[in-house]
Amino acid sequence: MIDYSNKIFEVIDQVHHIVAKEMALPIYMDGHQGNHSVYIEPISDNLLEILTNGQNRQYTVLISYELTSGGNYTENTFKQVANVAEHIKRLFAPDNNANNNAVWSGGEVESVEYQRDEEDETKVKALITFSCIGYEVTN
Repeated sequence: MIDYSNKIFEVIDQVHHIVAKEMALPIYMDGHQGNHSVYIEPISDNLLEILTNGQNRQYTVLISYELTSGGNYTENTFKQVANVAEHIKRLFAPDNNANNNAVWSGGEVESVEYQRDEEDETKVKALITFSCIGYEVTN
């Protein structure tokens, strides 16, 4: 029988825990719901280095915040979305102690992309790309 751990799920679970502990936002793994929510989606799991007793892997997760505004897109709409994105960026900053018990090392927000939904202009998103390194033990 092969021993293994579901490391990318551990990373996603930890991301969920850190965001939920700090922010009073609904968080889902199956898509956005309601007027505003966070959606966490696994993006990639890449091998960086093979070691004698394990592997170093890079995990990438998308943390998406979506806001449905009540009307037209305004400066305040963007400001609300950007505030959430900045808060999440700060949560995963290297000097923030929220990461002290994390299942990864070198975790960082690589980018934030802002989008307006082309089909429904009342929806605005911040797409936050989080990446980290995890060590997997092999036997």
